[in-house]
Amino acid sequence: MELLKVDNLNPYLEDLTELLCDAVDSGAPIGFLAPISEPEAKAYWLSVNDDLLENARQVLLVREDEKIVGSVQISMSPKANALHRCDVEKLMVHTQARENGLGGILMQGVERVAASMQRQLLILEVRSDDIAHDMYVNMGYVPFGEVPGYTRSANGMLHNSTFFYKEIETTHEVFS
Repeated sequence: MELLKVDNLNPYLEDLTELLCDAVDSGAPIGFLAPISEPEAKAYWLSVNDDLLENARQVLLVREDEKIVGSVQISMSPKANALHRCDVEKLMVHTQARENGLGGILMQGVERVAASMQRQLLILEVRSDDIAHDMYVNMGYVPFGEVPGYTRSANGMLHNSTFFYKEIETTHEVFS
C-alpha cells in the first residue's frame, strides 16, 4: 500500500473514474446520485485536476498493486480570513479494498498535508448514518452540528448530515 500526494491526476484518470463510479454506485454520499456514467465521472476528475493545478485543492491517493483504491481531497479557501483552515472532501475507498483501514490512512495523510501547509483547522461533513461517522469520532474529530435532510439519496430519501472539525498542530515538515 502506498499513500501518494499527487500534482496531476491525468496518469490516474482511468483508476479514479472507476473509483468514483464504484463509490457512487455503492451508495457513497459524496455529492453524486447513482448511477453515474463513466463520462460524468471522468469530467468530474478533470475539473478536480484543474483545481489541483491552481493550488486550490490537494489530492491524496492510496495505491495497491499499481491500482488506485482510495482517494480524499483537501479544499483550501482563498479567503484572507480562512487561510488557517481547509475542508476535507470526498473520502472514497473502493468496495474491494474496504475494511483494511484505508480511510484512516487517508485521513492521517490529510492531517499531515494540512499541517505542512500551516492549516490548523479541518472541517468535514458526513451523512449521519454513514459508516465513516464513527471513524471520524474515533480519530478525534468533534461533531458541531447535525443538519436534517441535508443530502438526498438516489431513491429520493433525505438524510441528516453531521459536521465535524479537528484542530491540528502545524509543522514545517513537507509532505511529498
